[in-house]
Amino acid sequence: MFALVALALCTPFLLALLWAIVNPVERWRARKIPGPPGWPLIGHLLAFATGDATDFTVEAVKKYGNVVAIWFGNRAWITIADPALIRKLGFKFINRPDRMTDFGHMLVGHNADVDNAGAFVASGEVWRRGRRAFEASIIHPSSLAAHLPAINRCANRFVARLARRAAAAAAAANGAAAEAPGAAAAAAGKGPAGALEILTEAGNYTMAAVGEVAYGIDFGTLEDDAPAAYGAAAATAGGSAGSAAASGTATPTTATPTSTAVLGAQLVDASRTVFRCLQVDRATVYLPLNLMFPALRPLWRWMAEHLPDAAQRENMTARSKVAEVSRLLMEQWQANKAAAAAGDGEGDGDKGGFKEVGGGISSSSFMAAMMEGRRGAVEDRLSDIEVIGQGFTFLVAGYETSSNTTTMASYLLATHPAAQRRLAAELDAVLGPWRAAGGGELTLELLAQLPYTEAVLQETLRLYPAAPYLLREAREVVDLGGGRTVPKDSVLVLHVHSMQRDPDVWPQPDAFLPERYLPEGRAAFGPADPNGWAPFGVGARMCVGHKLAMMVTKVALARMYQRFSVALHPSQPLPLRMKTGLVRVPADGVWLTLTER
Repeated sequence: MFALVALALCTPFLLALLWAIVNPVERWRARKIPGPPGWPLIGHLLAFATGDATDFTVEAVKKYGNVVAIWFGNRAWITIADPALIRKLGFKFINRPDRMTDFGHMLVGHNADVDNAGAFVASGEVWRRGRRAFEASIIHPSSLAAHLPAINRCANRFVARLARRAAAAAAAANGAAAEAPGAAAAAAGKGPAGALEILTEAGNYTMAAVGEVAYGIDFGTLEDDAPAAYGAAAATAGGSAGSAAASGTATPTTATPTSTAVLGAQLVDASRTVFRCLQVDRATVYLPLNLMFPALRPLWRWMAEHLPDAAQRENMTARSKVAEVSRLLMEQWQANKAAAAAGDGEGDGDKGGFKEVGGGISSSSFMAAMMEGRRGAVEDRLSDIEVIGQGFTFLVAGYETSSNTTTMASYLLATHPAAQRRLAAELDAVLGPWRAAGGGELTLELLAQLPYTEAVLQETLRLYPAAPYLLREAREVVDLGGGRTVPKDSVLVLHVHSMQRDPDVWPQPDAFLPERYLPEGRAAFGPADPNGWAPFGVGARMCVGHKLAMMVTKVALARMYQRFSVALHPSQPLPLRMKTGLVRVPADGVWLTLTER
């Protein structure tokens, strides 16, 4: 009798589990799309966790074609690598999936609110308001020109810092035993004797540029004591504040660090952590549970908030730190305005732990565009949470993507000496006479005279787009041709990386050939389809900061290669191991040797 009662009680659970394992509805919806078979419940999550998601998808596209079903847990992601379809769908569907944040993490509390208000995830009017703020501050040519002095200041400090670090590395190499580089060594700021880890250094430069361009603030990431500040940053980020942030209950508040370098180090470390936690193998355990059993989403979210594991705590603490900085900057702008209105000046100096530079938060800055927009129509004004969310996006996305592009360009130039020599020759020819004539900082006119430098960046972004895919949601049934249809509400993955490595689109797709973008090589090596290059996305969701990102990176390369010859350090692990989360980065860093030219 007891056995029968137990069986009766367990039957609904067993049937529900069987239904989830078989997953008949989702498999029926994706029946017309070919793809590698996935495991019940987990799909291809195991392959993503143990390898690289981009490499897995590239191989799937090679085998099954440019429209393929990849199973992300219990849901099929329709992955598309055809240039014409990527352009069509990128323009047709603006919104990203409604529950997009559930695909990479389990955000709760204030962190969830901030994420939903940011440019990357927001939709509808919230997205449009944020987009207008970006357009006002970083798209118009006059805005870009206004930002160039700040970028020049940061680039000058970046190159001077590289010179000091390279000299110190060379000195340390004398009689020192080489330590094999890896993820742990990169995180700790250690590595092989005589080597410089360019991903870390490029990240420091990019965060400094973001701080000055967006806010007129010195984050201290290019100071000599910035490396030592990382230990203090980690200690400061822990404790009770970290525990509160992990649960998502902490609301960022004003705090005054004892050192600008410590605060900048905290910000850089938090930004890295945010992206690192988007990798499947670094995610909270509640993420795969949510992907396998999406019907139990409220349960997983409750557990993530009240019973967070180590990965959840790490992610929430990092996000709270970045959101805190965004709020601090908003409050500083308000304080400056209040001081100016009271006749006390612009309140420049040291506010909230940040040192203002270059005139502080200027009228052309991103922060000013967001805050001044509040004077318009009520429906166009950004709320506090939207200002914080947009600031979060600007800080984190601007940091990670530009630093990664600078790093991969350095890697490619180090492994292609002829290309590096041509780059240096162009820089000498254009910038040498200008400096000899007493020229000051780089100008937009000078940058326009560096076509090969631009081509190096374009080819780097083709081979290693920072964001290898774009996510959209099909708001209607989509006919892809050839009898293939995508049901309404399907997740569309526009796989830019696969498209940009497609031999039917690009001759010698795996070769580094900057000449593809110059008149001399466009016919032989250019794309068969002009839509085959889209590292910044397509349509209305195209990266709004792509012109600024290119300028930041181009200035860095010009300064760096005008002064140094760059080679891979002998201990650099090869082939380069990449890891994909929201962006794709070298898992072990990129270790270089710099020599003064």
